[in-house]
Amino acid sequence: MQLASDSFRDRSAMPAIHSPQLRWSGVPSGVSSLALLCMDADAPPGGADIFHWSVVDIPPSMTCLNEAASLPLRQGQNDFGQVGYHAPLPPLQQTRHYIFRLYALDVARLALPAQFTGADVLKAIYGHIVDEAQLIGTYTRT
Repeated sequence: MQLASDSFRDRSAMPAIHSPQLRWSGVPSGVSSLALLCMDADAPPGGADIFHWSVVDIPPSMTCLNEAASLPLRQGQNDFGQVGYHAPLPPLQQTRHYIFRLYALDVARLALPAQFTGADVLKAIYGHIVDEAQLIGTYTRT
């Protein structure tokens, strides 16, 4: 499975204001749904993951998410207290890496509460991952 974007290339600068366009291919046959997580890869050591976005129950027939899309999909609460995507927010003059990870799952709907977080998604997908792909973007706050 491959994950790419028209908004940025792997390991390069990504847009700061809106959610980037993401597209994928090579989803294995028999997959029941997809889940997407965006995490700050440079969270302090020993600390919890910092989630910027979680989207679950994506139909396997879907092949992209467009920039600033108003998604009719289940989105979780990010670690900044809002539902949906939260743009990069590193400390001033620091570059951070943001991992977008797409999971192909063997369940059509994840067992999650109505209000869920990225951490909840990680627990719910355990044992259901068929394949995964990732794309890493960077952002420097000036």
